[in-house]
This record gives sequence, C-alpha cells and structure tokens, in this order.
Amino acid sequence: MKAKKTIAIVLAVIMAFSIFTIGASASSPTENKVNFIPRDVQGNKNYTIENPYKDVKWGAWRAYKASLHSHTNASDAVPTIAQSVEKHYELGFDILAISDHAVIGVPWNKIPTTVPLYRLFKFGNTKMGNVDVLTDERRNEISAGVGRRNEDGTPQPMLEVTGAAEINGATPINDTHINGFFMREGEEYGQARMGVYGDYETVAEKVGEAGGITFLDHVGEYVGCENDPERASQPYYINKLSNIFLNNPSCVGMDVNSGVNNHTKYDYILWDNVLKTTIPYGRNVYAFTFSDGHKIDQYNRNYTYMLMPELTTEALRTSMETGAFFACSHYARADLGDEFNGEEYETPYVSVLDVSQERDTISFNAQNFDYVRWYSDGEIIAEGENLTYLDLNAYEDKLGCYVRFTLTGPGGILYSQAFPINAAGETHELPTLIPTYDVPKFLRGLADTMNVLLGWTPIMAAIRYFLWGTYWWY
Repeated sequence: MKAKKTIAIVLAVIMAFSIFTIGASASSPTENKVNFIPRDVQGNKNYTIENPYKDVKWGAWRAYKASLHSHTNASDAVPTIAQSVEKHYELGFDILAISDHAVIGVPWNKIPTTVPLYRLFKFGNTKMGNVDVLTDERRNEISAGVGRRNEDGTPQPMLEVTGAAEINGATPINDTHINGFFMREGEEYGQARMGVYGDYETVAEKVGEAGGITFLDHVGEYVGCENDPERASQPYYINKLSNIFLNNPSCVGMDVNSGVNNHTKYDYILWDNVLKTTIPYGRNVYAFTFSDGHKIDQYNRNYTYMLMPELTTEALRTSMETGAFFACSHYARADLGDEFNGEEYETPYVSVLDVSQERDTISFNAQNFDYVRWYSDGEIIAEGENLTYLDLNAYEDKLGCYVRFTLTGPGGILYSQAFPINAAGETHELPTLIPTYDVPKFLRGLADTMNVLLGWTPIMAAIRYFLWGTYWWY
C-alpha cells in the first residue's frame, strides 16, 4: 500500500502540470491528457478495471459520428435512399448504415431488393413510390467529402456501410428486431425474413455463421416495458437476453435509448440487468443508440461516436466489437423528461479517458455536459456537476461487477460502456441461467409463413391486445 501511495503521489505531481481546457470537437482528433485528479482515496481493496477504451489512442484517433440504424422507403419509411444519404451528410454524419426492414443494404447508387408486401403494409409512409438512389457522381462526391471540411481543413467524407439490415423485419404481436452487419458477400442472412416473435436467437446465430455481427434493437418493445420499468427487471427476460449474448459472441450489444415515438424509455434498465448477469461470466455487452429514423427530421435524434484510427469499414467493425464508442441521444425521457428535446445543442462528448489500475480510478475530460452520474449494477453510486472521475476505493460498499457513467446536458445524454471490475482476492457465485427459446427452431419456417400472411393485420393487433400482460408473456 505504501508503494502504491508513493507512485500515486508522483503521478499526481506530474499530472498537476498537464491541466488543459477541453476543446475537442467530434470530428477532430481527441485530446490526449486527463485533467488533474485531486487525491487518491485510501481503501481496503485493490481493483482490476477492464477498460473497453484501452486501445484508443487519444489525441491521434478521431471520434466519428455514426448512424448505425435508419430507414428509407425501400422498406417502411418516408425518405428515399437519396434523401436519406443527403440528409445524413448535411447533419455531419461520418458513417451511415441504412438498415431497412428485411432488406440487405447495397451501395447508395443501387436499388436494393425490396419486399413489396411490407412496403404495401406501410403504404402510409412509402406510398409505394420509387426507391430513388444517388447518381454515381454524387455517391463519389459524398465518399470523398466534397462540400464538407473537418476543423483541420481536410475533406470530411461519409463512409458507406453496405450489407446491413434490420432482421426480423416485422414480427407478429410485437417487435423482435435485430440488426445485422458485415456478413460475407453472398451469405447475407435476413433478406425478406419478416420475423418470428421472440426469436433473436436464430438471427444472431445465422449472422455469426455468415461472418457478421449483430446488436439488439429497442429490446424494451419486445419485453413490454415502454411505460413499465418493472418489466425490464423480470427474470425471464433477463435470462433470455443474457443467454443470447453468452451463446453468441458475434452479438455485441443492445439499444439502450430508442429516442421518441413508440419505443421504450427503459432499455437502459434491461441493459444493466443483463450486465449484472453476463459480466460475471466474462462477457461485456455494449450500449448502442441510433435514430431508427423513418422520417427526414428523425435522423439526428440518436447516434454513436465511434473512436477509430481511420474512416474504414474494418475500423468501424473493430470499434463495434471492442466497445470503443459512446452512445448519445438528444432524447432521454427517463433521465430528462418526456418533453425534453436537445437537438438544438450538441450532445455531451468525451475527449479523453484514463483508467488507472494503480489508483483504482476512472477519469475523463468532456464537454457539452452539466451533470455526471456513475452507476454500478444498475444503481447510482455517485453523481455531481463536475464528477469527471471515480475512485473505486471511495465506494467499496456500493460496487458490484461493473461501473459506467452518463453525462447529461442541454443537448441530451451520453452513455459510456461498462467497465467490468473485480477486487483482488474476491470470488463471486455465478448467476444461474436456464436455456430459453420462444419458438422451437423446427417451427421457424411455419412461423415465417404465418407472419407473411398475418403480420401487422387486425388479427395480430387483436391477439396482442387480449394477451398483453397475461401468462403468455412470462
């Protein structure tokens, strides 16, 4: 302990001379030094902290604004592909993955293979209009950054992510949406598959076999906790979702804030409950946010800041698989109120982060925020206006298997990834899990057929109405 204190004092003296003013923007390289931490709290435990941002080279890498899930009139939205790309470009996005319902994404100058029946179901949006795309020339301009500049004066291109789709495109009774990415060409899974109630498992497995990755979309809608946070803590759902992540390494995370409209505001509670179950098994689950935009004015409501050394598909995949990103939302109904809208301002932004194993601390610099909350195992353990560091030794009696933080400000909220923690010499009993599956695999073909016939019809609406809250959901 004396050696630890001596090293900590030396580090504190060095860091005292490196205080700086936060000023990095999301499109410019991040800063590479953390503000001075005033003291090292003495405690009885020595923690190991797993840092999902450990590979980030602060000051050299950039934070790229990414839209990882949005829609066009190729499935059920209003804007065309051309309109969607142009709007995201106008909004300053660096990465765009159009992931339409049951439609595998293609280059922005190509028309994807659509599902006419689904477009007809959503006629109010699509009007069955033309699926307009970019010209070859305009696609090349956007890919080169024509008309946009980073703060350092270099062109600001937008990365085209193809091969993405929202699989289980429309599920009878309730949504079970899951996004797929990066599948091998010719092996893409999900085209025209409208979904089976409760069946995330098949999609995660098939996309993984095709070399891709997945994350779960607005899971609270499936769980039924749009307006009931208690459903987000029911053991069946926690068990089911935890099994999905533990059995499918290629399923990297889940949505924690679906924004506005009809989706849940309590997804983050589900996320905390899943983390409490999976982290003891050595499996972190990453937080995603996305617009799920179906109209042109919805594309900027949620996004992620991907921390990457370069703007490439390979770097994007690595960022998604390692958790080197922050999830951001202009709408945080549970934290900021149902009427909150932060789109007029920038969301909070973390410019540098440091984990000290010696001091048992996590610290960061940030901007566009006015309040910090630190969580462990779903409970707030510390909060304050300038609490940009956490010394684990000061909260030893409150800590579980991980910590994470949120930043809130005029522009909305930022979610960090979870930092798994473990105190030296401590062992914990692993949570008990049982196998779960809503629909047996051999019935999937039949269910797919019935879904095409009945999905999103008055029959399914009636079934959902009468069964909601009954034994069938538990």
